[in-house]
Amino acid sequence: MRISPDLKDKLRKFRKSKRSYYSLIAVTTLFLLTLPAELMFNDRPLVLSIDGNWHFPVFKDYTYKGLGGSQAMAVTSYKSKFFNDFLEGREPHIDVRVLFQSEEPNYDPEALPGPEELARAKPDQPLVTYTQGEPHDVWMLWPLVRHSYKSSYTSTVLPAQRLANPLGRTTGQGKDVPGAFEEGHYLGTDDFGKDVLARLVYGFRLSVGFGLAVAFFGTALGCIIGGLQGYFGGMTDLLGQRLTEIWGAIPQLLLLMLLMDSLSSQGEMSLFGSVLVLFFIVNLTSWMGMSAHMRAQFLRARNLDYVRAAKALGVSDPSIMARHILPNSIVPIITFLPFSVSGSIMALVGLDFLGFGLKYPAPSLGEMLAQGQQYLHAWWILTPTFVVLCALMILLTFVGDGVRNAFDTRFK
Repeated sequence: MRISPDLKDKLRKFRKSKRSYYSLIAVTTLFLLTLPAELMFNDRPLVLSIDGNWHFPVFKDYTYKGLGGSQAMAVTSYKSKFFNDFLEGREPHIDVRVLFQSEEPNYDPEALPGPEELARAKPDQPLVTYTQGEPHDVWMLWPLVRHSYKSSYTSTVLPAQRLANPLGRTTGQGKDVPGAFEEGHYLGTDDFGKDVLARLVYGFRLSVGFGLAVAFFGTALGCIIGGLQGYFGGMTDLLGQRLTEIWGAIPQLLLLMLLMDSLSSQGEMSLFGSVLVLFFIVNLTSWMGMSAHMRAQFLRARNLDYVRAAKALGVSDPSIMARHILPNSIVPIITFLPFSVSGSIMALVGLDFLGFGLKYPAPSLGEMLAQGQQYLHAWWILTPTFVVLCALMILLTFVGDGVRNAFDTRFK
């Protein structure tokens, strides 16, 4: 691919601004490092070998039978006592005949009893018995941090998993209380006992990815709407402007809050579903600023000589817009893109902070800020989240300033 001399000059001016250049490198590096977060922060082993059979729990859900056991139960925790007993060869057997009569037509010997059946069990008839077999030959490769953003387990080290301070302390009675650092929570835990560092990394990745997606989609939509208005003019421009003014008169934050609240009340959604719904809701208004700039660019360019010449040669309108006018109107797109990314990130953080965005346990910087505000004594929640969010906004602002100066003809 050949780079034009004009583009080379703009890249040279951008690299000349060391602050902007290194800010771009920093943001890109941090985002790329968080992409494989599941391989660094996870409560499942990366690789699990049992009796010579290899398994990959990070990429696939397993049952105990699939791992060589006799129970068809799903493995919900690889750090639980139940799983450790399985590895040591101790397997539970539930005698459902204690609870059910074998002559019942729907009797299922492998059925698991519920709370009511457990309450009816007689103390002299053991419901669960264990058989000791040969311990399994096990080898596991764990991630660097053995917690994900939604890990749920019972700690044998921490006296309280909720709002656990990463640093140990000594009580007034001289008793040493272990810190969450000893359990692998290097930044402590939040109000629900989840790992703060894992939620911070996953939340950073989600925020930057969401901001990039909204910025690119909103920019593309704004280019299309603004380009159509500016190129065709007349009634197309008049009607488009009036509709845009009506839509823009609605308070954006209120609109986002109402739509997200009404959709989230329809039922539980997966993390991907919630992000997708929020993506489309934010894009309802994210295109308006770019649309106004592109309308002005196309209005100015449609009467220039090269556009008239293309029309005289019989070039189609879509081709003129895409191949002739748009490349010459690229400056607003590039200069506003970093600021669109930061604005989209702050929209996500704001909605999550107010409780109208992603629902817990989705990793969210806004939700972590809300927890930090609620529990001011938990400095390990508010301080890292605030530092990460501020650093991200400052770096994106530096990048935007550098791009704007690079495309400014007055800047040498």
